[in-house]
Amino acid sequence: YILRIFKFNKSVNISREFEYKVQKKAFLKKISSKVYYFDKKEGFLISSYIKGIHKNSLRKKDIKQLAKVLKKIHTLKIKSKKYNFYNDLKYYTKKLKDNKNIRYLKKLKKELKKISLYKKQFALCHHDLNTKNIIFTNNHKIKVIDWEYAGVNDIYFDLATICVEFNLSKQKEQFLLEKYFKLGSLINKNKLKSYKKLYILLCSLWFSYNI
Repeated sequence: YILRIFKFNKSVNISREFEYKVQKKAFLKKISSKVYYFDKKEGFLISSYIKGIHKNSLRKKDIKQLAKVLKKIHTLKIKSKKYNFYNDLKYYTKKLKDNKNIRYLKKLKKELKKISLYKKQFALCHHDLNTKNIIFTNNHKIKVIDWEYAGVNDIYFDLATICVEFNLSKQKEQFLLEKYFKLGSLINKNKLKSYKKLYILLCSLWFSYNI
């Protein structure tokens, strides 16, 4: 078993109760661990332990498998507000006043304007698909953990996260998009590029504030 004890988190986009609900649904899709107990008042969650490894790089067969898992995440049905990146912008603008982060915030604002021009493809997203939250199990499955940032957003955010976190080459990025979308007409490389920039900027601001 895994016991997660939640510390007070000031993030604008975390709801532990929602995390619990999403993980239960993800377990039913066989893409996450089983939740045995959640205590909102005391702030802890008990779930099953998953045996497996984390990977820092992906082979094509891993990408193909991960694309299927992403599709399952994006078909989870649960009511949620749409993720609003302008909340992050406002929050970090109040908290981070040094020159380096002011530059990041200006870039973030610029990228958000670009992203607003693209047609949206909303679905439930994980929002934190870093290498430590993806487990390749001993029986050759992929399980996703830590659903604390889950919420409705454009699916390209999760796709961009995978590309950045696993440092995918252009060829592997294309392979991921092809396996995810099936139809080439749905692929938008410029949109992916913008979401990659957005993800990198948000990570930079998060680390500046939390570390």
